[in-house]
Amino acid sequence: MNTTTTPAPDTRPFSPKIDRNYPKPKLKLPPGATDCHFHFIGPQKQFTLKPNHVFSHLQFEDTPIEDWLKMQDALGLSRGLHVLSMMYEHNYEIALHAQNRLGDRIRSVIVPWPHITDGELDILTKSGVVGYRITWRLTKEIDQKMVARTTERGWSMHYLHRADEAQMDGWKPHILKTPGKFVLEHMGGVDPAKGINGEGFKFVLQCLDTGRCWLKLSPRISKQDNFPFSDTDPLVKKLVEHAPNRLLWGSDWPHPQYFKPMPNDVALLDQVLDWVPDEKTRKLIFVDNPAEVFGFPKI
Repeated sequence: MNTTTTPAPDTRPFSPKIDRNYPKPKLKLPPGATDCHFHFIGPQKQFTLKPNHVFSHLQFEDTPIEDWLKMQDALGLSRGLHVLSMMYEHNYEIALHAQNRLGDRIRSVIVPWPHITDGELDILTKSGVVGYRITWRLTKEIDQKMVARTTERGWSMHYLHRADEAQMDGWKPHILKTPGKFVLEHMGGVDPAKGINGEGFKFVLQCLDTGRCWLKLSPRISKQDNFPFSDTDPLVKKLVEHAPNRLLWGSDWPHPQYFKPMPNDVALLDQVLDWVPDEKTRKLIFVDNPAEVFGFPKI
């Protein structure tokens, strides 16, 4: 008697697919140009997402290394900082695979699980993992023991933090006291509507003034639905004026769980021409600053 049953179809909606159309960019990047915020997803048959992860109400298309290499080549990028997606949470297998496959072309940021061994941390460090991602979506408190253990290995702390939300105020003193290098993702999560005089943006400037902080430029914080996300322009221009040697650029490819009109990655790159008209400053942001904080080899 055959008792095999057919699995029920997965009826969850898909996160929108990325735009794989890559026209020639207007911005010609220098050698060593680095995308400091992207995620690998899959192939999920090999690198399965964590069950009941934070976005498990959605299905996601595979956007593996092969897709990322096509995007990099189209935009003229040479390097990247792989930020382990929260959909993998503490499972660092895909990061370890990517590091060993791509070598010095990438560095990675992961979320170590609380009981990770020193031996595992040493293996990850040797492979090219350089950062500990600390996000409000996965934890209410900063694990100071993990901060100390990863700082000892030269890792930087990467905070996904909403600087303008009052419930995140308890994080701010700990972020400022980070013992080593630290990075603010997505422009510190500030609210563009509050502008450069908002308390969240003032906190971002305070972080940069420590001399140990780097910040990722990104329009992901925009409250607008469509490119070019002009509400972020005043913030970016103030940051470029204030601390050009502390800025990084991140595409946020493949733009997971993004339900506004999907941006084109070439358009996001060319936006930097308006944000940063000076070529020497762009080289700082794309080449020199990432090399300093993440230890890429010199060109």
